[in-house]
Amino acid sequence: MKFGKSIQLNTPSDIRGFLGEGTDITGEVKFTEILRVDGNISGKVISESGTLLIGDRGHIKATIEAGSVSVSGIVEGTITAKTKVEIHSTGKVYGDIYTPALIIEHGAVFDGKCHMSERDPSVDIRNLKVVEAL
Repeated sequence: MKFGKSIQLNTPSDIRGFLGEGTDITGEVKFTEILRVDGNISGKVISESGTLLIGDRGHIKATIEAGSVSVSGIVEGTITAKTKVEIHSTGKVYGDIYTPALIIEHGAVFDGKCHMSERDPSVDIRNLKVVEAL
C-alpha cells in the first residue's frame, strides 16, 4: 500500500509508517523502514537505516537522522543521511545537510550548508582546532 502520488520509491518495500495531514507530533519519532510524513513533526526524527519521505504538505522542524531523506515539503533543521538526500522541486530545506550524496531538483529551495563526507555526530565541528603537522 502506497500513499500519495508525488514520491516514487526505489526500493521493493512499501511504506510502513504514515503521518497524515492535520497530525502534529512534538518529541522524538523513531522508525525502521519507510516513513512518509504529510503532517507536522517538531523535535527529532531518527532511523538507523530507514527512508524518510516528506510529502508536499509535510513540515518537519527537527533534527533528522536517517538512511536516506526525500523532501517534497518543508524541513527546518539539520539532516544527517547515511546514503542520500533528495530535495524535489516543491521541497524546501532550511538547515545544514550531512550526506555523501545530495540531489536538488530545479525549483527546490536549500538554505544551509552541505557537508558531503561522513559525519561523526559526537564531534562538534564548531570546536575543532587546526593542528599543524611537523
